Amino acid sequence: MSFSIIDPFHIATGTYDSNPYSDIARELNESPSSDVLAIASYADFYKFPVYKYLRDVLGTRLAFHGENSVEYGYGDVLGQASLGEESFLQYLRYRGISHIIVPASTAETGFVFHRWSTHGTVNLDLNSTIFSLARKSGGDYPLALYRVNYPNSTRADKIPPSYTLEWSGVRTQFYSLLRIIDERYKVNYVRKYEERIDTAWVFDGEQVGMTLVSEDTPDQEFVVEMQFVAAYGENAPTQVLKLSIDAQVQAVTLRAGEVNAVSIVIRNGQTIQIENVFACKEGTSFAPSDNDGRKFCYGIREIFLRLAN
Repeated sequence: MSFSIIDPFHIATGTYDSNPYSDIARELNESPSSDVLAIASYADFYKFPVYKYLRDVLGTRLAFHGENSVEYGYGDVLGQASLGEESFLQYLRYRGISHIIVPASTAETGFVFHRWSTHGTVNLDLNSTIFSLARKSGGDYPLALYRVNYPNSTRADKIPPSYTLEWSGVRTQFYSLLRIIDERYKVNYVRKYEERIDTAWVFDGEQVGMTLVSEDTPDQEFVVEMQFVAAYGENAPTQVLKLSIDAQVQAVTLRAGEVNAVSIVIRNGQTIQIENVFACKEGTSFAPSDNDGRKFCYGIREIFLRLAN
């Protein structure tokens, strides 16, 4: 299954003119080209009925591996979306995409959002001038269709470089979307981040390493912007971080209530190592009412990637 160019509901052909997607089908039939990309925020992907159906079928036999099967190739799309608007437009044009389709719940927020993981933060603005809302559907799984508006300067002859981020020195839950399946009387699926949507905490004993992998374009440089916060709240103790990549080292001081951003240029195979200088503090020492005895070091808020050249 490919997520590059798809028409998951057969709406482009108008096959189901009596269903809730008939207005979307008419819009696509009137378009000179009607290749559609399905994309959604992290919690909304299975509000596409076809993917929910496939997960229900595969999940009865494969549990969470059913989701992995349904989403095969989707990570590549998110990786491209994480490189920013201009690069994503180039990707869409190269693939011949005329429209994107999103669940109504994603459209209502105005953004397609995924926190960083094996890719950088995805924060695609649906109200940007590059998209125009074309149609909305009703039904149990309402959707919104957007036209893609290409500037004349958008290239179509070359696909932007792909990449992944590999993590070391931290627990898997730090960077992964949690997939929870309750299989008692009725199978329920939950997709969420470990604690907060906007921040992942580093705990005592962990030392973050983030490696960029872009083997097809080893000379391509990426600009990584990492946002850090002190852990946590208005009484968070000051922390100092040491960031190193090869022989380059820089320090950043974190204080309560501040977000500190650091930009680093990186290419294939290079690793950003992050080390806290001050000791990590128990949550009860600065937020006693939370009764949290874990030792917090610092938090990572956002990780944005852009092509350097």
